[in-house]
Amino acid sequence: MFNRKNLEIFIEFMLTDYWRIIEDNVFEYLKEYAIYAKTITKGYFISMCNALLFFFSLPIIEILIIKHEDSDNLTIKNFPFVALYPIAFYKFPFYQIVYVSQILATSICCLVILATDGLIATALLHTCGHFAVLRRNLKQLDSYIDRVINLKPNSKHISANLYEIKSQMIHVIKHHQVVLWFCDNMEKNFHLMLFLQAMTSSLLICFVGFQVSATLMEQSKMIKFASHLIVALFQLLLFCFPGDMLMQQSLSISTAAYAIQWFQLPSFVKDEICMIILRSQRPSYITAGKLYIMHLENFTTILSTAFSYFMMLQSFNSES
Repeated sequence: MFNRKNLEIFIEFMLTDYWRIIEDNVFEYLKEYAIYAKTITKGYFISMCNALLFFFSLPIIEILIIKHEDSDNLTIKNFPFVALYPIAFYKFPFYQIVYVSQILATSICCLVILATDGLIATALLHTCGHFAVLRRNLKQLDSYIDRVINLKPNSKHISANLYEIKSQMIHVIKHHQVVLWFCDNMEKNFHLMLFLQAMTSSLLICFVGFQVSATLMEQSKMIKFASHLIVALFQLLLFCFPGDMLMQQSLSISTAAYAIQWFQLPSFVKDEICMIILRSQRPSYITAGKLYIMHLENFTTILSTAFSYFMMLQSFNSES
């Protein structure tokens, strides 16, 4: 809530001005990353729905089919999520009311989480598309440079072509500055959220993994916890995979700028290209609390930490 105003400005910019700096004929370069964003968001949504389906349906299946009975010959009723209620809440109509309230509350929470996580992943991947457009515009400068090289030294068309190169360079630099500003604002708005995610993910994966291993003989519980584990892994990957792509694509701008024939140009253009190369050698990224960069290397690090915690819990469990 304390960052609400900045976040509103960021989202409004992402939905409006962020696309106005791109020409209509280059939207095809964004398509690849739009497909990535759509696929990842769909996968996350399906895994979350799958987990909710198991949590919501298995208690009913246990009542209707498995028919567990307690010492008083009464059917044991479970809720989707473990909670302690008075005995009256396990009878009609309170049981049904509480059951539905848990479903509604959990569904709303999951929708909020899905929207927030999907927003971050989509912003990262569409930014990768902007870097792809920048690479394309830099490569296009070569055609103008070839014209200058092939013209005679005293040709009147040289100045016109140099002016065109200068205009293209100004457009590229402005576009690059906007994308870098957007990356900085992503970091500013989301680094605290990602810090909490990184800190809790290792513990969550550890505990849910332990629950899966502890309920291998109880199929219904094992299925629930396994689906929860898949969501936890997917949520962490949702930040690390696009974050890794962002670093790679931002670094690729320096390679694309160096690959053009900049050494054939006058010094006033060469200096600008050299500045692009220098700036692009420092990658754009998002961090978890400005401590850990969110990329695939840290994804494996978090999994390794979670596995260490898991083995420690297993050893305590075997000793007891």
